[in-house]
Amino acid sequence: MEKEIGYPSGHLSPMSSFWDTFAVKLGKNDLILNTDKPEDELKYLFLKKHKRVANGLSNVTPSTDYVIINKDSEAKEANKINKIKREAYREMDKMSIEDMRKCLRLYGIKSDTLSNEMVEAKLSEQIESAPDKFITRWVENPNREMNFIIETAISKNIIRRNRSQYYFGTDMIGNGLEDVIAYLNDKKNQDIKLAIMNEIKSK
Repeated sequence: MEKEIGYPSGHLSPMSSFWDTFAVKLGKNDLILNTDKPEDELKYLFLKKHKRVANGLSNVTPSTDYVIINKDSEAKEANKINKIKREAYREMDKMSIEDMRKCLRLYGIKSDTLSNEMVEAKLSEQIESAPDKFITRWVENPNREMNFIIETAISKNIIRRNRSQYYFGTDMIGNGLEDVIAYLNDKKNQDIKLAIMNEIKSK
């Protein structure tokens, strides 16, 4: 960069006196930088490391006075989110209303008494706010049916949760959700799984 700007070698080294007086003037109006220009790239790199400047909206803190908006990066991130969102809606289109009700239960939303229209609307809200979470919780979740059983059992007070511990009756069946899933998937515990499912049906 020194050569491109016309500075001698070492002029921009960290210990150079150049940095004692170098500053970038900022005000109320936007400062537009074109990093294809060496002078603007220097300003960009300087501001990027400044403690009062956040590099992107996601890095804003209470001490932030200014934000660097990289339009290409922002567009790339927006495209990434929109791609996931489109995938999520494609998966949602494949779901029956009953599947949507089950999915909402995985979010802790009681869907049994909701109308079909409300079920679809509620799930759309979840996808809009966090499409990646929908992909993780439903599309790519190999244990979603077991998750649904557990969440339903908890809502009907069949399985009790005390912090990270899960109880069926007086028996602790897991210390954490993953433990409970493994416990109920274990062949030797199928009688307990069946008992839980029967209680769900009866309530």
